[in-house]
Amino acid sequence: MAAAKVRLSFLEKLDLLPAFVSIIATAILAVFTGPFRGQSGARKYSTHISHAIARKSLTRLSPLQGQYLQPSTRAAYEIFARKKGIKPETIGLKHGVLGHWVGMKEAKNILVYFHGGGFALPAAPEYFDFFSTMVEALNTAGGDIAIFFLSYTLTPHATYPTQIRQAVEGVRYIVADTGRRPSNVIIGGDSAGGNLVLAVLSHISHPHSEIEPLELFEPLAGAVAIAPWISFETDWPSMKANRHKDIVASASAKRWSEAYLGGLAGHDYYNEPIIAPADWWKGIKAKQILVLAGGDEVLLSSIQMFTETLQSVASQTETFIGQYETHVAPIVEPILGDKSETQQGKKLKSWLSDRL
Repeated sequence: MAAAKVRLSFLEKLDLLPAFVSIIATAILAVFTGPFRGQSGARKYSTHISHAIARKSLTRLSPLQGQYLQPSTRAAYEIFARKKGIKPETIGLKHGVLGHWVGMKEAKNILVYFHGGGFALPAAPEYFDFFSTMVEALNTAGGDIAIFFLSYTLTPHATYPTQIRQAVEGVRYIVADTGRRPSNVIIGGDSAGGNLVLAVLSHISHPHSEIEPLELFEPLAGAVAIAPWISFETDWPSMKANRHKDIVASASAKRWSEAYLGGLAGHDYYNEPIIAPADWWKGIKAKQILVLAGGDEVLLSSIQMFTETLQSVASQTETFIGQYETHVAPIVEPILGDKSETQQGKKLKSWLSDRL
């Protein structure tokens, strides 16, 4: 099922001009303020500029404007496939979710992946570049793995718990329809996708009342959350300390969370994992868990607090912090032009290699 092209009203299109002007102005300002950024700014001058532009873009453009200007996740996958000279393989599942194969779909081990973007933005082609390169490296070493990359419905076109239902359906397809054992399946995601990883794990142990249960006869092989967005509060210490380093601003995070909740009065353990007590995570159905974060990202404080809670009842949880790295560095930095390997990317590859 192809995603419909996002349409903007006349006023929304008209607003793109002042939006672009403000983004350009931010870029110019960053060029001149960069040499004086001090310890509160990004470590590298080029990163200071690229992150300022990204931060302004995410804050100034509405989710619909962002979707209008970017290819959909499916289109991004097809762009990747054309560039690689391979045939794209996409399958439509229940509840409107799409699954895109990266690597050989006959592989023994599968990573079911949920992309980030505040539940509001599609995955860029660089996602598929990153995972294709990683799959090739792992398989060269005898790993036998492929990625099943999900394209879920973005806000405001759907709200909670639709995205969780779709994520669960992606995992259900792999373990039920393709016949993989759960012990050969890893689930992963970044930012909002990391939120979905934890929501799926919650649903397996404590079925959501609005979502069909996902019954497994054994734990999943693993779960990996890259910079998981597990708190919708914006007053964390790292939110202030890293506000001039990272690409995410409190204003954009607030807007995205409100859109995801769709006017829901109260938060719960499925949509905001940090508020769940430690007992909620006892017996979590994943043999190994990896949580990645950047030392300079705004979500760091909430991630550290959450992982402390998780590790108190799930000793199989490992946390890795990439020094001087920001939000979802393995994916975001290539999008912004920095192709160098990240600490988090190296850790993810080695962790996956150990699971295979």
